[in-house]
Amino acid sequence: MDISAVLTVEEIAALSDPNRTCEDATLGMKQVGQPSIDQRWKYDTGTFEESIRLKNTIDMFEEQVQSSPSWKCLSIILNCEYQLFVANQDTPLRHNPFLSHWVEAVQRLARESTQNGRLAVDPTNYYGSLNSVDVGITRLELIKSLLQSHNPTQFAQLSPKQLHKNFVQLKQTTSLDVRRFIQMLEEEGVYERGSSVDEDSKLSHKQSTETMDKVADKPKLSNKQQWNQEMMLRLEQEPEVAVPELTHLPIELLYLDFLTTLLQDKTLQRLSIEPAPVIHDYIQHALRIVEQMGQPPGPSSVEPSSAWNGQDTEIVGHGRDAQARAVKLLLLFIRNLIRKALLPPESIYYEIQEICVRYVWIREVREFRKFIEEGSPLSEQLHG
Repeated sequence: MDISAVLTVEEIAALSDPNRTCEDATLGMKQVGQPSIDQRWKYDTGTFEESIRLKNTIDMFEEQVQSSPSWKCLSIILNCEYQLFVANQDTPLRHNPFLSHWVEAVQRLARESTQNGRLAVDPTNYYGSLNSVDVGITRLELIKSLLQSHNPTQFAQLSPKQLHKNFVQLKQTTSLDVRRFIQMLEEEGVYERGSSVDEDSKLSHKQSTETMDKVADKPKLSNKQQWNQEMMLRLEQEPEVAVPELTHLPIELLYLDFLTTLLQDKTLQRLSIEPAPVIHDYIQHALRIVEQMGQPPGPSSVEPSSAWNGQDTEIVGHGRDAQARAVKLLLLFIRNLIRKALLPPESIYYEIQEICVRYVWIREVREFRKFIEEGSPLSEQLHG
């Protein structure tokens, strides 16, 4: 899975006009992003994969803003944030795979705006130049409003310049208590428990720098680079231990990306490890986890097989929302394996059939079935 993919040049161009409403920019991007029918199985993306591209595009232009802020950068960032929220609004925030992205952005941007002050452009120069603080404040207030109201339609008919005017020039702000979102992330296993947030902290531009520093002391995610290095070392030195760990990893982007990288770099073959059985066993394990998510919490909430570092795979989250989130991640992983020809499709044929039948109530599963039926290497087998 290429979790570094960004929007195409044409799609970015459609989002770069600061006078174009968010809704109109969205329609324009969809028009330029439509692949031809005969190429759709290679290039078409589901909702989750498109969301990944939106997020990565935000990250890319966020870096650019630091050195050369512009109305174009502001427009692209705001439109991507708007579309990211719209694309995932049917998923409850607790199970939304992009909640951590918004929480971390709010904390960081709020701290930066407080430290630097509201250095807005001259109110009389509406078409003047921007600075990075202006961009950050506008993006911050948009995200806060979306998280607080969960209603993106209020911004559909507004342009990036109108949003900038409301949030920077008119200084319209939304008060947001970030603690409840951090608690959601902790309960879902995305953040580690134990990190605290200042009890009186509310995300507002009126906060002092000291308070914002405390809010910014958020839970830390696992160190991806360190984990990758340790797993690679075990694969080389103790493959008999490492391979079972690989096949029982949690359904998270960190681990799915690692598995994909192993296939792309042919690392397993280099270590004389057959890739197909490893991926097959992992998908089987993932499907067992998804099945258990549909059961009430209880003793069955821990997968008995060991995961990384000898720890049991805990089932975090139960019910259809948790199942949908896990299935979306798994489909993104499988779709990428097929599209990049990283694995013989027949080796996971029955697993794909199980997903398409058992979880047909998930929209992304129906999209995946369409992806399969429109020319992928598995289309003949699935029709047969």
